[in-house]
Amino acid sequence: MNLVIIGASGLAREVYDLAHICFSDSPDFKVKGFLSDGPSNIEEMGYPPVLGKVDEYVVESGDYFFCAIGNVHDRKKTVEIILSKGGEFVNLIHPTAIISPSVKLGKGIAIKAFCSIASDVEIGSFTYLQSSVIIGHDVQFGEYCHVNSFSFFAGNSKLENLCTVNAGAKLIQKALVEEGGTVGMGSVVLNKVKKGTTVFGVPAKRI
Repeated sequence: MNLVIIGASGLAREVYDLAHICFSDSPDFKVKGFLSDGPSNIEEMGYPPVLGKVDEYVVESGDYFFCAIGNVHDRKKTVEIILSKGGEFVNLIHPTAIISPSVKLGKGIAIKAFCSIASDVEIGSFTYLQSSVIIGHDVQFGEYCHVNSFSFFAGNSKLENLCTVNAGAKLIQKALVEEGGTVGMGSVVLNKVKKGTTVFGVPAKRI
């Protein structure tokens, strides 16, 4: 399998490492290279080459993709370009993650080290979980979300599409972050984050 990583920043280097951990037992696996619309020195750091821009890349037989772009809106745009070309996306799940058998996962998802995901959770496609995220029962994540380390989601809390939750944030039971909402680092969401807004603090308030 030839993995093409979309993006060539620090997050792309994290994905490169995660992919090698996930596919360490697959002798035919390799990272073919990166796609980047901007300048990158990733090759000079000893990584595989930048293969070109996202919209110019021609999907080849054996190619699989993972999007390593942190901004959720930019992630959606680039993923849709590759999907329109017939590209297929893989999930990257670290072997230390603890995932209930009843969890439902979309495609193009990253779950990094030491995450814990409880019963009947649903995680939408192209969502990225950094290390040590704790998710309680019946939580729902939409598509194109980005969840940073040490955040906690109590049972029945929910993220709609294109949400960003920063490190150490907490959502209490049944809390909701509407589409495009952002939760600041260390914040505690007690009720609802309205569509497209950013909240911060304990309790979290709009800023």
